[in-house]
Amino acid sequence: MPINSRDKGNRAEREVAKTINRYLGTNCRRTPLSGGLSIKGDIIDVDPDSAAFDYHFEIKDQKKLNIPQWWRQIYSDCGKKIPVNIFKMNAKFYTTLELTDWLSSLAEIQDQKGEIESLETQINMLEKKVDELKKETSK
Repeated sequence: MPINSRDKGNRAEREVAKTINRYLGTNCRRTPLSGGLSIKGDIIDVDPDSAAFDYHFEIKDQKKLNIPQWWRQIYSDCGKKIPVNIFKMNAKFYTTLELTDWLSSLAEIQDQKGEIESLETQINMLEKKVDELKKETSK
């Protein structure tokens, strides 16, 4: 029985959306009519508070990798969203994105870690002050 490429692509899109949802606890789903409307991309995250909301996802499940052609499509469709190409190779999904987009994500994570460390330091200082006040009031 021949493989229906549309069904294969739809399965890949659903699998990627489920994986993103599982990791991020968000609401990714296949784009209605597979990007045929004004909403482009193969899957979208409908939760504007999600980390995945700002990304434009194109999913490919083809035997032959054709990354330059895929990126031409992504660039023509992504608008202001961050373009991401997800493709299946040897039964695993892989992601490609521009180096600067990846580095921007890493920089944001690094900034957030710094903010968390600063907040933890402030909490520790406040806890010490509370302990000191408790000691003073118990005297």
